[in-house]
Amino acid sequence: MSQTSDRYANALFELAQEQGSLEAVQNTMADLKKLTIDLNDFRQFLSNPLLTNEECAVILKALFEKKIPDLCLRFLLFITYKGRLNILNSIIESFDSLYLTSTHQMRAFVRTAFPVNDKDKAFINQRLHDKFQQQMLTQWTQDPSILGGFRIFTQGKLYDYSFKDQLDHFFQQATQLS
Repeated sequence: MSQTSDRYANALFELAQEQGSLEAVQNTMADLKKLTIDLNDFRQFLSNPLLTNEECAVILKALFEKKIPDLCLRFLLFITYKGRLNILNSIIESFDSLYLTSTHQMRAFVRTAFPVNDKDKAFINQRLHDKFQQQMLTQWTQDPSILGGFRIFTQGKLYDYSFKDQLDHFFQQATQLS
């Protein structure tokens, strides 16, 4: 993330707090992030150098007017006229970070080789909560290539408790001995 995206995110965050619409803005930012992930056309629109700021504004109004909070639409139009629509993803990431910090929450991505039952998920979430002293927002995915165990990615760090990692370490040590 850049200082520019951080500044825009901070401005939006402060306005949302002042207006008491922090949750609504966070939900909208999450929806916009999902749009950029799921829709290639929307991603291309955000960085299309052939469209003028006015054309982008017309498109944004057509897409979002009366569908998202007014603050979000005004923000999108503002960054459009500032020529910053192309950094919307970075702004969303910065905003999300500010939101999570202010609400004492943290995202964790857990990858397992096999399905995990609710009891084990609760156990892992509790251990993460104990370690980081934050409410955990955990996303679970399966990846048979890790063979067993699990990997946790949070706050830019990977905690690897997979069998594949253990086997790789064992192999490295065995080859160094020979």
